[in-house]
Amino acid sequence: MHHLDLAAAVQQVTDYTLAHPYERDVWEKSPAITGILMWDQPEAVEKARAWVDRAVQVQSSRGFLGYDERIELATGHAAVFTPTASLSSALAFNVLAYYERDGGDHLLQAARRQAEALLAGPRTKNGGISVRKEGPELWIDFIYMMCPFLARLGRIDNQPALVDEALKQIAVYVRHLVDPELHLARHAWRETPNSYLQSTFWCRGNGWLTCCLVDTIEQIGTDHAGAGELKAPGRKVFDAIAAHQDRCGFFHNILDDDYAKFEASGTLMFAYSAAKAVNQGWLDAAYIEKAERALRIVAGSIEPARAVPGRQAPPGVPGVPFATTLYGQGFFIQAAAQLRHHLG
Repeated sequence: MHHLDLAAAVQQVTDYTLAHPYERDVWEKSPAITGILMWDQPEAVEKARAWVDRAVQVQSSRGFLGYDERIELATGHAAVFTPTASLSSALAFNVLAYYERDGGDHLLQAARRQAEALLAGPRTKNGGISVRKEGPELWIDFIYMMCPFLARLGRIDNQPALVDEALKQIAVYVRHLVDPELHLARHAWRETPNSYLQSTFWCRGNGWLTCCLVDTIEQIGTDHAGAGELKAPGRKVFDAIAAHQDRCGFFHNILDDDYAKFEASGTLMFAYSAAKAVNQGWLDAAYIEKAERALRIVAGSIEPARAVPGRQAPPGVPGVPFATTLYGQGFFIQAAAQLRHHLG
């Protein structure tokens, strides 16, 4: 197995990430900020703080962090995306991270405003928070954006109701989007008419699910009663995803399509979440080898410009172009942080 200088690779990916901020983004930079905080290199942490401060500065009157704008999509299952507060909640997780690190009541107040907007948004009949105003719709990506944030704020503010809401959202999304026999998540479901806008077993979509599980468990604690409700289905999802790992370490963009392209961001999300679940003590230690193979194969693709290529751009459906993205950079750093002690 080839030698991997993990610290050097992380530095390369971090340098590229910080040099390519996307001013009007309201979610892609969140996994990058999270990764930078996990690796905890002081200069990078301070630079990423500027992204968080900017998101708070432009928080809209409706409570949305960052830029509150309708999105037009050239490809995918939605031509127009009018966001609810579910999208910008991803940044609220980072706002709270800096609040816990550095203090600042304005950060906590900004997170509370975001939570109020999120909880007041449109829902499905069984209480799932809709991802866009054109719904009600549930997309698997959004439990990652909403639930760890709600759980974190519930812990900080000592509000068990917010933790309960995070767990409820996971349960509702899993009910509608995770196949009960195959234990893999589909991408997007619409309530009326009852249908899937996009029903493939999307690699990154399943990554959003597993990352949500480990990050929510981190916030509520592994001994919390709700953590057990996440671990049991989580093990089944990890087993189902792992069965589709290619011998080289990559996963295909559509997990069960051997002719689909290898996709880096979903591969990194598996590496991060599987390693974290092992580190949390609820996933078999054999998964570390699978996570290491995933991280190593992606690390080998780092370009001279320090970007990690091979990530499918939003909205992630078949036919969407591949590119370099902030969330892909971020999950490289997150995976490295979880595996650094295993890799020596």
